[in-house]
Amino acid sequence: MVKSYMRNPWLRGGYETTKSTESGNKRSQPLRNDEKSSACYLDYPEKVASRKGDQKMAARKLSFTRLDQGKPLLNRGTLDQYRIVVVCVRGNVSVKETMSLILKEAIGPEGSSPTLVLGPTAPEDLSTEWTGKVGWITFVDGTSIAHPSTDVEIISPDNLLEINLFIEKAAQGEGSQIILGDFLDNIIKSIGSPESFYSFFCQLASRVRLRKRTAILVIKEDIHEKPMVEMVKRFADIVLEFRDQDNEGALTVEMRTLNFADNIYTRWLPFPQALRPLCTNYT
Repeated sequence: MVKSYMRNPWLRGGYETTKSTESGNKRSQPLRNDEKSSACYLDYPEKVASRKGDQKMAARKLSFTRLDQGKPLLNRGTLDQYRIVVVCVRGNVSVKETMSLILKEAIGPEGSSPTLVLGPTAPEDLSTEWTGKVGWITFVDGTSIAHPSTDVEIISPDNLLEINLFIEKAAQGEGSQIILGDFLDNIIKSIGSPESFYSFFCQLASRVRLRKRTAILVIKEDIHEKPMVEMVKRFADIVLEFRDQDNEGALTVEMRTLNFADNIYTRWLPFPQALRPLCTNYT
């Protein structure tokens, strides 16, 4: 006769013995307490893991579920819980449309007007409903040209001091304030030294964190060298990545979230059809 163990979910100990006989296996009495202890040893880590952090695991599962259902961190009032949010776009995904999407979905018109710090995207390319200050980090002919709107201040990308001062003034005040823009594209291209850019960006990130503000920084990932992009991601609490995919001749957008603050990471997920930030003219 050979004695073996099989799992019985109805027993408190979880295991019972079976005896092999000529006529088949017949169930015997449940194990004694000392036998239960030995038999349940292999099940112990699983039970401990399931008890230790049930709430934490449930929260992470909920986050993954929310992201997998196409409702990423663009929900209203979600991004402003973090300090540095880096949005990387590549391919035919439009920077302008991505920022418009963030303004509409993640910030909303009922919130306080964000400070726009723009680069390749001109102020008139975005919605005119926002009444906050706008910094346009771009090159212009001549020494200094004023923008027709008094709310727009033009700053050269190689004038890091003026850019820092503008952001410093934007970070002042009470309440939740958001800084949004694609100005890093022009700064990275205008600064020849990675060390100089690192120093500038380190000061920017520190200023935002000390003031408890939120900076949503959009960059066109595929026009920069990879080390520069990784340098920007290094300071981020959350990285949102957008890319285009050719699905049998139809362009679709996928999004991936790297949430370093909460240690939550998602795979590439299809973006909702109605919210695709695609370039329609492929320029």
